[in-house]
Amino acid sequence: MNSSILLGITLGTLIGGAFAWMQLRAARRNELLQRQQQSPEILRQVPGSLTRVAFLLMALVAVQVFFPQADKWCLSGALVVAYGIPFFWRLRDRIPQAR
Repeated sequence: MNSSILLGITLGTLIGGAFAWMQLRAARRNELLQRQQQSPEILRQVPGSLTRVAFLLMALVAVQVFFPQADKWCLSGALVVAYGIPFFWRLRDRIPQAR
């Protein structure tokens, strides 16, 4: 396997996994607030979501600057897969099994 492909897959997996972890942590926090009958305030949610998106963009720019040899298509694919798998598992657990 080409080293640029391996680097792209590795970096995409790391960035996508970190972004998914941050998103899931925020979702759990909001669910906890809803269970406690406290609605999550929009003024508290917006800065958190902007911070997470800023992290994603800074990480992608850092990859472009520090690892220009990383394959961009493999990085994008690995990022999407690493980000999507935890949400797929969560969705699968929430949907009742059709029997």
